[in-house]
Amino acid sequence: MRDVTEPLRLFVVPPLSSLAPEQRAGAVCVWCPRALPPGEGVDLGTIGTSRLRACSACHLLQSRALRTYLDWYDHGIDCLRCPLGPCEQARVLREGHLDARQRAGKPPLWCVHCRTTIEPGFEARPHLWQGLSGPVYSYVHARRCPTNAP
Repeated sequence: MRDVTEPLRLFVVPPLSSLAPEQRAGAVCVWCPRALPPGEGVDLGTIGTSRLRACSACHLLQSRALRTYLDWYDHGIDCLRCPLGPCEQARVLREGHLDARQRAGKPPLWCVHCRTTIEPGFEARPHLWQGLSGPVYSYVHARRCPTNAP
């Protein structure tokens, strides 16, 4: 199983500016309002003076969402069939990722090319790119973006 500890801490944890002081101190989960007594929860490391922690349930959900994204992305890089349209394995990986996203409370997929929601029934693919602060885990329509997109 892929270790997503570092990318989870760096790119999935909410920005420090959006966290309450208790969350930045590690007393409350970074993703939910659950209090974390000393010794409980998952240590996400430190950023500056913030000591970030998560409850086990949230950590599991967020890790699964990131892991399924990366598995789907890696498949698309290696698959000779997927450039012509998603193969069956890609569809299975997509469904697993969509399920993981929903369970983790993530919003619907958003196409970074046409800047619209990717509606159910439209094929999508992960689009990983290098932003100013590091990798950006995003999505694009697998084929052309809908013509009514801005």
